[in-house]
Amino acid sequence: MANYLISIIRPNGYLHSSCFQEVAETLEAALRELGNRAAIVENIVDRQATNILLGAHLLTEEEMRLLPSGTIVYNLEQLGSAHLSEAYLRLSESHWIWDYSPLNLVRWQERKCLYPPRLVEIGYMPVLRRIAAAAEQDIDVLFYGSLNERRKKVLEGLERAGVCAHVAFGVYGKERDALIARSKIVLNTHFYETNLFEIVRVSYLLANSKAVVSEVSPDLGGYAEAVAAFSPEEIVEGCLELLRNDAKRRELERRGFEHFSRQSTVRVLREILPANPVPELRRLYLDMVQRCLIGTVYEDPNQDRWSPHVYQSQLREIGRDWPSQAHSMIGNARMTNLRSIAEFVIEREIPGDFIETGIWRGGACIMMRAILKAYGVTDRRVWAADSFCGLPEPNPDVTADTGDVHHTFSELAVSLEQVQENFRKYDLLDEQVQFLKGWFSETLPTAPIERLAILRLDGDMYESTMDALEELYDRVSPGGFIIVDDYGAVEGCRQAVCDFRRQRGIEAPIQAIDGFGVYWQRESLAAISPIVSAPEDKLSATAEEGL
Repeated sequence: MANYLISIIRPNGYLHSSCFQEVAETLEAALRELGNRAAIVENIVDRQATNILLGAHLLTEEEMRLLPSGTIVYNLEQLGSAHLSEAYLRLSESHWIWDYSPLNLVRWQERKCLYPPRLVEIGYMPVLRRIAAAAEQDIDVLFYGSLNERRKKVLEGLERAGVCAHVAFGVYGKERDALIARSKIVLNTHFYETNLFEIVRVSYLLANSKAVVSEVSPDLGGYAEAVAAFSPEEIVEGCLELLRNDAKRRELERRGFEHFSRQSTVRVLREILPANPVPELRRLYLDMVQRCLIGTVYEDPNQDRWSPHVYQSQLREIGRDWPSQAHSMIGNARMTNLRSIAEFVIEREIPGDFIETGIWRGGACIMMRAILKAYGVTDRRVWAADSFCGLPEPNPDVTADTGDVHHTFSELAVSLEQVQENFRKYDLLDEQVQFLKGWFSETLPTAPIERLAILRLDGDMYESTMDALEELYDRVSPGGFIIVDDYGAVEGCRQAVCDFRRQRGIEAPIQAIDGFGVYWQRESLAAISPIVSAPEDKLSATAEEGL
């Protein structure tokens, strides 16, 4: 039996820390059901207990330095917002990080973390179910939270349509619950220009069988069946349709509760608490596979033609050398990025296979297959596309590839048989690995790939990169990822990406990995812009959204 203290951080007079109350209650109930001692407190840490902090970003920098070792910082904020200080983000260097969002988790994993950050998704416990619908629901649409222009625009549209809309701010507990009980629909709209679904605030509504109308987000995943999701332009009509159709609204209420109630906090915590070794063993396995693939475990020396033929850890970290024996040259940073994204799409159930175009010795594809194996995923495949005889000579009709010398490097030519043998060394060569041998222009158009969750491009040249984008981009699922290995290293590759994005009108921001590699997430047609920095504000993002 372990002793847990769930501590809500509340600066003097700060009302909005109450937004963490329901999350604290689910943690307490689940921890007790798992046989532990647990209590909810405010502004207290106990060195004899395992402290789980909600709202740690509200601590002063001095208070952060005083946190005892072993503290768990449960982040419920949207990373990328300006209200989160560097001091708060540096807590990952000395404490455990839990996070509710897989998208946030990717960002934590890109930082220096003392312990692997853990995904602890918001879950259901019966203690949350306490709001009975009022006999008279005199509020058509309830919105609680602070207002900005995007939210005002939706609310003004509802008013013009004759909807009885009620707006509340700074309301928590019984007063907020009474408003929810009187409402037919509760509205969830984004405060920041972000693609994160606000499950922290929506979960309490679903637990109480409330019909929720929400802005679309590409990370909705299974929650697409639990809420009625619309673009900002469609929200008003979506609300009107539900208000006109009681049966449809009741069905949404039933479906929302049914979906969320299956996400037990007990199951979530059982997966990540020390009593269950599975996640830790999975991490250890994937850590070792990664170290072997990039050659750090045996300090494999460099073999390129312009650097000393010795092992240099700083070069291997960022993939700036060509290992003599290792199965990948992308380095630790880009391999970690690939691993984080692969784990993200599995955990968030973004549909599709994984592919790399240009695989060299197969290391990145082996990593993706290892991740599927570690998670027990049997309904996805890893596609490995390569000529298996090196890079082509530049096409004289492609100006961007003029003078490219990649075809002169014999080190880049690795046979299909050798790559298959590399997979066998990890016991990962099976029917879930498919090889596409030949130039991309010949193999990709007819490749029997229906959907992709990850498209990783490592073709170096303009034409190779463009061929892969033109043939495969439309097969990437909404919420899936495009990773480009040589964006910062080869001008032809960068130009191909820029040309393609401009032609397609792609505005999703490009995220840097290590100075060479980049990635972006594909949005759905109705999705809004991904995360951008929010304005400075003393309120937390969670409180600002009126949780």
